[in-house]
Amino acid sequence: MSSEFVRATEEERRAKITAIDTIPRAVLRPGVDTAIVPTDKVTLSFMRLSPGLDAKLHSHPEEQVCVMLEGEMDVALDGKLYRVRAGDVAVIPGGVPHSGVTLGEGCRVLDIFSPPRKDFEEKLQQAIAAQK
Repeated sequence: MSSEFVRATEEERRAKITAIDTIPRAVLRPGVDTAIVPTDKVTLSFMRLSPGLDAKLHSHPEEQVCVMLEGEMDVALDGKLYRVRAGDVAVIPGGVPHSGVTLGEGCRVLDIFSPPRKDFEEKLQQAIAAQK
């Protein structure tokens, strides 16, 4: 495959590829920080949730796909409580009230929102400005 393509320059790579650890972390609330990657169609949010965090019942119009990377949490959705563990994917339709409580040592979660969350993009801009 590599013989079919020209290797991208470092500048071209930086325009298309982002290392998560280089993204300024935005604090969404005490106990929740995230590295946000906005695109035209979705918002990616690489969240760190502290131990014992209680994400109170809330909703938002965007569909949310949660990929549990590390840890586990109980998620309340549609009147049921679900245990979500590392390696699980939970799909939360837009507009549906949900909540969650982290268990053990806390969690690392990739949340994917569609359509994009403009409020998260604003949080990213605030985190970038705070670094300057």
